Amino acid sequence: MRSRWTATLLAFAMLAFVGLAPSARADDDSTQAQLKTMQDRMQSMEDQLQAANKRVDEQQDLIQRSGLSETRGASSGLPGFLGSLDISGWAAASYFYNVNDPNDHQNPDGGLKNTNIGYSGQNGSVNGDNPNAPGFYPLHPDQNSFSLDQLWFGIERKISEENRAGFRADILYGTTAALLPNSSFNGNRASFDSTSSFYVQQAYIQYLAPIGSGITVKAGKFETLLGVETAETIYNWNITRGTIWTLFEPINHVGVSIGGPIGDSGFDWTLAGVNGFAPDSPDINDGKSVMGHLGWSNKTFTVAVNGIWGPEKFANDGSQNGVANAYIKWNPTDRFGMYLNGDYAWQQGTSAAAWGLSLAGRYGITDKTGVALRGEYAQDVRQFFGFTGCGSSFGNPADPANPNFTGGPNACGATGIQTYGITLTVDHQLTDQLMIRGEGRYDWIGKDNGKQDEFFENNRYDLAGSKSMPNNQLVFGVELVYNFNKFGAQ
Repeated sequence: MRSRWTATLLAFAMLAFVGLAPSARADDDSTQAQLKTMQDRMQSMEDQLQAANKRVDEQQDLIQRSGLSETRGASSGLPGFLGSLDISGWAAASYFYNVNDPNDHQNPDGGLKNTNIGYSGQNGSVNGDNPNAPGFYPLHPDQNSFSLDQLWFGIERKISEENRAGFRADILYGTTAALLPNSSFNGNRASFDSTSSFYVQQAYIQYLAPIGSGITVKAGKFETLLGVETAETIYNWNITRGTIWTLFEPINHVGVSIGGPIGDSGFDWTLAGVNGFAPDSPDINDGKSVMGHLGWSNKTFTVAVNGIWGPEKFANDGSQNGVANAYIKWNPTDRFGMYLNGDYAWQQGTSAAAWGLSLAGRYGITDKTGVALRGEYAQDVRQFFGFTGCGSSFGNPADPANPNFTGGPNACGATGIQTYGITLTVDHQLTDQLMIRGEGRYDWIGKDNGKQDEFFENNRYDLAGSKSMPNNQLVFGVELVYNFNKFGAQ
């Protein structure tokens, strides 16, 4: 019975297939025609796409040959420009206490202002010509006073073979801004709120010229080539800047510089023409100063010879001053580094000259904690620094500290002036971006003859010379720094 039903079903299936076969063949012919039409259309679209790609390649080749691609960046417009910038910065606050504890009621500057910098800092002179040059602690001159030192912003479009044009700007607020470039009397300091003081430390255009290994051209305001320490607190091992930095070395200049590496030899060079030792914009006279640098470095050593020479007197381009500087840096490991920095300064047409040395090192006790030690010595010849030893008043024309003084070097009899200084600093990173530092510093001044008074003590803030003042001081300080980037990754 089952076999009969099976045969019947097979018979009906065969009849159905025979009946549908002509219709299936007709549908197949129609499908083949449609597929042929679609293939033709796709071929036409592919031909058009290849033609469009060819035109794009031709346009890109034209851009490359014209040099326009170097100015286009990774993307066009403001987003592309912002993406090419490197941003850096930090905030630093500090407190310093002077063991001499100079009181405020006899301070002609008012309050505790300038009580750390000593008498010669009130109106002494560096290089014989600047009556407003700072003495000691140029960026931390106030004892027993909290300070917002630096709110620093750095922005740069770096240069390379792919991007030859760029710029850099360093802008800051705070007490440091009130005291730069080299004087506590620069106008910004007149305010009782130095936290709002503003200063442009650097602002220059830079271009990498395709000559040899590359020559960098800078035009504008840039930092000096001399010395090791800088105005930027995070690049120094100590909180305070040393006396060698203060007494000998300029900070920044306005002018033009060129320089670059000498092949793969490790040597590099820079030559600059600037308005003067200070930014001096506009220039204070009709002469220009020349600054140069020649250095060599490898993975552990850096050696450099630097110098600046030019007229530094107001409205007088005939009197030349010079500073020769050399330093050696040694960084044998990630945890230990040291440097030896020396300067010799002189004034043309006089016997005024001076020299000084600074030896410093830092050892990382752990990855987070380190200790730095700096020792300094400077020798003055015929009051090049302006340490008078006279103790006379601001208005006395017989005082070399007075801008109207005409008595010549050594008029007060002070000779053989020497300065000694030692600074110990301990630093610790609380986080990757927050560092705290503590510092103790001792300074001493000696003379072969003349009054030894240079620093202030207790209620003796006497510029008339009627009271005795010490020739040394001990100052303690603490600094807190928050780095926008991680420390060690600037």
